[in-house]
Amino acid sequence: MLESIEIFAHLTPVQLQELDALSLCRNYTSGEIIFYQGDQSGYFHFLLEGDISLYKSNVSGTFEVHRFHGPSMFAESATLQKIPFPATAEALSSCRILKLQRDPFLKLLQEDAGLSIAIITSLSKKIASLQRVNDQLSAPDSCSKIVRIMTDRPDVFTTLKGIEIAKIAGIAPETLSRIMTKFKKEKLILFKPRQVFEVLDPNGLQKYR
Repeated sequence: MLESIEIFAHLTPVQLQELDALSLCRNYTSGEIIFYQGDQSGYFHFLLEGDISLYKSNVSGTFEVHRFHGPSMFAESATLQKIPFPATAEALSSCRILKLQRDPFLKLLQEDAGLSIAIITSLSKKIASLQRVNDQLSAPDSCSKIVRIMTDRPDVFTTLKGIEIAKIAGIAPETLSRIMTKFKKEKLILFKPRQVFEVLDPNGLQKYR
């Protein structure tokens, strides 16, 4: 099982055996919570199969930070820093997740340069993703938030439901619907939910950014 995860591919059979003894595997159903925001991070999490969403809650509401498709490692930053999870992880489909005990895995990181580099690469990608999220959330209004998502992640409009897009933006689904209707009436975009999305007037759209 461990050898199927990319960052472990170079490990020796002995190292894999040692890790296997420290790991546990669990299946989750759609809608099940894997961990809550504020829970202690005693394990590294590897999504083997399925899809999950990481989302944060604050006084302004709930918004999605990132979603992952297996195979993928997630929430490693909190585990490395030994701090509570800053977001909640929810299964979006049937998922299979491998958990590795933190301290023994950290010891292996200190001994294996290749594994350390793989973790650093993964963290770098997460930081870039968080920067995009921060850019979206710092937008001055709801229209601006949606335009920034259209610019950075146009694929979500053909793959996700409206309620999921609204969650990413941190706005109400009704607000998203009004904005999309407004943009269509102004002929800024061509949009059919989960089918077609195209920016017809990039300059006109950017006025709302």
